[in-house]
Amino acid sequence: MGSDFYSLLGLPQDASAEEIRTAYFEAARKLHPDANPDPGAKEQFLLIQEAYDTLSNEIKRQKYDSTLPAQKIGPEVSIKAKYSRSAIPMLAEKQMLYVLLDVNCTAKFDPTRYPPINICIVIDKSTSMAGTRMDIVKTNTINLIRQLRPDDLVSVVAFSDKAETVVQPTHASDINRYESKIHAIRCSGATEIFQGLEAGISALKNGSLSSSVKQLVLITDGQTYGDEQACYDLAAKCAEEGITIHALGVGHEWNDVFLDKLASSSGGNANFISNPKDLSRFFDQRLSAIVRVYAHNVTYDFTGDAEVELVYAFRLSPDITPLDPGSPINMGSICYDNNLSVLLEFAISPLSVNKEQLTLTKGKVKMEIPTKAVGIERLPIELKKDVAPNLDKESPPIAIIEAMARLTLYRMHENARKEVDGGDIDKATQHLHHLATHLLADGNRELAHTVLMEAEHIHQSHRFSEEGNKRIKYGTRALLLNQGSEHNTP
Repeated sequence: MGSDFYSLLGLPQDASAEEIRTAYFEAARKLHPDANPDPGAKEQFLLIQEAYDTLSNEIKRQKYDSTLPAQKIGPEVSIKAKYSRSAIPMLAEKQMLYVLLDVNCTAKFDPTRYPPINICIVIDKSTSMAGTRMDIVKTNTINLIRQLRPDDLVSVVAFSDKAETVVQPTHASDINRYESKIHAIRCSGATEIFQGLEAGISALKNGSLSSSVKQLVLITDGQTYGDEQACYDLAAKCAEEGITIHALGVGHEWNDVFLDKLASSSGGNANFISNPKDLSRFFDQRLSAIVRVYAHNVTYDFTGDAEVELVYAFRLSPDITPLDPGSPINMGSICYDNNLSVLLEFAISPLSVNKEQLTLTKGKVKMEIPTKAVGIERLPIELKKDVAPNLDKESPPIAIIEAMARLTLYRMHENARKEVDGGDIDKATQHLHHLATHLLADGNRELAHTVLMEAEHIHQSHRFSEEGNKRIKYGTRALLLNQGSEHNTP
């Protein structure tokens, strides 16, 4: 089959005429040759023109739809919401409400129908990566490629202050011819992450697998300077085009706030690589997850009542990362055999006017499904609760209590970091001592020791150490992953 006109415009098959018109004008504005110097923009512009000409004409659209393979319109997923309260009390003060969203795939996994993967490994080859670090990255990159299916596409980019595409998009079955090129990567120069991202995205686009799951894995040990916003803009573009970024920080000198934001905005996550086993484990888990993705680039575009604000969002599974709570939220991927679980925290303003019900969020979840002919589909979701003048005390559901208990440990570190940044050292060390107490009670002695050592370091130097900060941050995240694994096991 030729181009999917609906996916070209980023629309599901049930899109309205107004949605088709809006999507076309937005795409045309970005891709018009006068505004976009990219060599491929002109060809893409002509394709969206053709798509609009067809879909905006009722007769042409009916004829086009008749050529599409028969498929059920609507994603094969179920969405369940658990609320921390059965109703919202009428209070004259600010209050918090928590919602745990569980998104489950109801389709049966069929490996014979799963499309090829298109993956690009983007490797920092700056001077600081020389030696053992680079050797470990090369070895694990080659091991990952050897595990891919013959029709999967792989590319490799190496960057410092300039980027080089070491392996152009190549079928995994042919990769043996290119292993020597990966081994030949030599370290030099400084770290400019924008250069690597730009080359990696270009390689994924050149791979020409339009229906594939596209993944970019960034591996770096350093901080980028001056191009952070340009990197964020690229990540936003990746989200629009269905490319997921996963970032791996090697050692402890890299900027965790930057990599977290970069990865999560595209639906991916950042990971702390402190030893060779961490990298090998990540690659194994990532490959296992990619081939079992039902839908990716799952976004929730929503509005809510004026009294309600979504202040915090955190993905608990299939992987762990904080999410930007602004609409639309990029929630990540839905896997065949693992829930997509997201914990939402809402702040509710004082309710001085009688209201019977509050709408927390109302909108649609949009997702890309690589196994379907029309790959973009959506599902309406509305989160709302009745308002009660009087409400007896009640306990939240066990699933929310467990999620919040684990998340509390991670947020203790988050709060301590904010307090250090704000100069409140005493409060920061107090938070860390509370965190260590909880960890000891749960039997996590090694992480508790790291926390106590970091509290002493902060007391003396008035700042977190680079290594201690990352060990605590990603260590408490790992506890959430363990909890999520237990929760999702049948």
